[in-house]
Amino acid sequence: MTVKPKELNEQGLIDLAGVKVYIAGPMTGLPQFNRPAFYAAEAYLQGQGARVMNPAVLPDGWEHDAYMRIAIPMLMECEAVAFLPGWQQSRGARQEFTRAHAFGLVLLQLDIEEIPLGLLVRQHLPLMV
Repeated sequence: MTVKPKELNEQGLIDLAGVKVYIAGPMTGLPQFNRPAFYAAEAYLQGQGARVMNPAVLPDGWEHDAYMRIAIPMLMECEAVAFLPGWQQSRGARQEFTRAHAFGLVLLQLDIEEIPLGLLVRQHLPLMV
């Protein structure tokens, strides 16, 4: 069953309860492949009630094209895509954006800040196209 994001929840954010959300963002060339940001996003989105597809669970050591052959089908199973900061500089995330936009998925921008214990996702906002 497909669940479309509702308009807004009580915090004024798009209601993600039951929505399948894919996380997109930069990985290549970043420390730990930016996994801390992906896992912080996953925890935040799950806290919002979303069902999350996180490509950061894929193992290291494959070619970029191999990752994309796996990631795009993951994305296509979702109703929304949450973009991490810096996604515009990522070739893979730009490909994911193009596909998600073309298929009418809900596009979200995550607002993340660094805190002493790691990363904190503060909110999710509609991504303006």
